[in-house]
Amino acid sequence: MRRLIEKYVRLVLSAPSRRRLIREGGLVGHLQHLYDNKDLTFGEIKDILRRAGSGRLERVSEKMDGMNLVFSYDVSVGGLKVTRGSDIMRGGMDAAALAAKFAGRGSVEEAFTSAFRVLEQAIGSLNSSTLRRIFGETADRWYSIEVIYTKNPNVINYDSNNLVFHGWPVFERRVGPNGVAVEIVEDDRGGVDALAGNIDAMQRAVTDESWTIRGPALVKMKDISDGAALGDAVSQIDAAMATAGVGDGDTMRTYLMVPVNQFLGQFQLSPEAHDAVVARIMDDPGAMSLVDIRRMMDKETYVAIAQFVKNIPAVFKRHVRPIEVAINDFAVELLSGVGSSLIGNTDAEVQRLRAEVRKAVAAIQSSGDEKSMTVLAAQLEKLKSIENITSPMEGVVFIYKGNAYKFTGSFAAANQILGIFKYGR
Repeated sequence: MRRLIEKYVRLVLSAPSRRRLIREGGLVGHLQHLYDNKDLTFGEIKDILRRAGSGRLERVSEKMDGMNLVFSYDVSVGGLKVTRGSDIMRGGMDAAALAAKFAGRGSVEEAFTSAFRVLEQAIGSLNSSTLRRIFGETADRWYSIEVIYTKNPNVINYDSNNLVFHGWPVFERRVGPNGVAVEIVEDDRGGVDALAGNIDAMQRAVTDESWTIRGPALVKMKDISDGAALGDAVSQIDAAMATAGVGDGDTMRTYLMVPVNQFLGQFQLSPEAHDAVVARIMDDPGAMSLVDIRRMMDKETYVAIAQFVKNIPAVFKRHVRPIEVAINDFAVELLSGVGSSLIGNTDAEVQRLRAEVRKAVAAIQSSGDEKSMTVLAAQLEKLKSIENITSPMEGVVFIYKGNAYKFTGSFAAANQILGIFKYGR
C-alpha cells in the first residue's frame, strides 16, 4: 500500500518543506520512534530527551490503543467519508462501503459501523461555513481519529466507547491534471482546533449516549530532569556513538551506514554501483531494483550483496539496539505512573496488564518454541521487570520540528509479548 500511495504523492508537481510522505498504517499506523527517522541528528535526539525530561515537549497527547480512522466531509453532497488506506485516492468510503469492508468481523464491524454513525451525527451538526473551513468543499482535508470500543479491546481496557480526534496528521487530497495526490500537511487552517472547539455541540448531536466525542487527549509531562534517567540515556547513546565513530552533528543515516560501509568495503564497486546499492539498502525514493543492480557487477559479488540486502533489517536492528534500549529505558521512567484520560482506575488496569504479561511470559517459556523464546528474551531485556509496567497508557505523541514522534515506554515490550502469546507473531 505504501508504494501505491507514494506513487500518487510523486504526481504532485511542487513540494514545499511542509509536505510529508504518507508512510503510516491503516493510513496512519506506525508513528516514528526517534531512531526511525534517518534524518534526525544525534544532537536533536538528545535535545528531545532533555526537553522531554524537563516537561518542555510541544503538543504532547496520549497515544491511544484503539483503531484508527481517517475521515473527511464532502460539503458539496453533505456526506461523511472515511478511509483505512489507499481508498482515500478515490474519495474514501461511505457507511455502506465501510460496513461491507468489515462485514462478518464481529466486534470490529460493530466498532466501525457504530463509530461512523456517531461521527456522522457529530460532524453533520456543524454549519456549512465551519465544515468548509475544516474540510474544504469536496473532502479536500482529512483528519485522524481513534475509535475506542470496549467490546473490541486491544491490550488496554478502556472504560467507555470514545471517538478521539488526533492533532496529527492532517492529509490533503488534491485532484490535478496528473491524477490524485495525497500528502501530509500542516494544520495551517486550524482544523483540529475547530473540531476540538466544537466538541460540546457535536456531543449534543449524538443520539447514542454510550459514545463520547473527545478532542486530542493532551498530557502534562512530569519533570524528571533531576533524576538519573536522562543522564543514563545520554550516556548510553554516547557510548553507541563512540563505537560507531559519529558525533552530535551526524544523523541516524550516518550511523546506519557504518555496518553498510564495513560490508561494502570488501568489494571493488564502481561509484555508480556503490551508490545504487546504498540507495537500495536505505530504501531511498527512486532506488534501483536488485535486478537492475545485478547488471553493474559480477555474479559472485552480486550474490553476496543481494544476501546482505536481504538481511539488512536484522543488521540495522542489531546496530540500533543500544540506542533503542537507551530511549526505551528513558521513556519507561518518563511515563511511569502517568494515567490514561480514558481510564478511571489506573492501579486496577496496571495490575491487570501485569497479570496478563506474567501469564504470557510463563506460557511462552513453557512452549519450547525457540523463535518465540528469542523474541521474548529481547522484549524482556527492554522491559527488565514486569513491575516496570506502571501506566495503563500506550504512550505519548509529540511534535518536534514539524515531525510527529512517540514514546511508548513499557507498553511496547508488553504489547510484543502479548502478541506472541495471543497470535504467535
